[in-house]
Amino acid sequence: MKHGQWMLNATDGERWGAFERFDTKEEATIYGVELLTEYNSLEDNKRRDYDLSDGLNMRPLDYENIYTFFVGQIEEVGFPNEVDTLLEIIAERIYAEIGEYAEGYLDDVTQEHKEQLSDLIYEWAKQRDYLPACFKIEMVEEIDIRSFEEVAE
Repeated sequence: MKHGQWMLNATDGERWGAFERFDTKEEATIYGVELLTEYNSLEDNKRRDYDLSDGLNMRPLDYENIYTFFVGQIEEVGFPNEVDTLLEIIAERIYAEIGEYAEGYLDDVTQEHKEQLSDLIYEWAKQRDYLPACFKIEMVEEIDIRSFEEVAE
């Protein structure tokens, strides 16, 4: 998965699970049109063995013609910077244990030191493969293959 790539899905739902990825929206759309055109051209008994899960994240059960799919762009989920929250939690815990003597604890952490801590946490997550592997789908568009000249109903 790469930020900016495109993928297809049978619905505009929350779960996009197709395996195929494309560098452009046009490539994705052409693939989807070709996939459904081929599927729709098969006889019913051949459709049972035709796998649409890799390309469209779907397994049709009724084997009817399918004319629409969705195309969307992959957007990475960034690793959050929660250094301020972390420092605040640490300071609150110390205050809870000691009381007013801890007033102001960690208030003077510099921006440079916060950035160093953020980098350290990010590198830790990266080294141990804790960076998010999930993604969001943006710029979703429904494609109707009947709008393409080469596709007949």
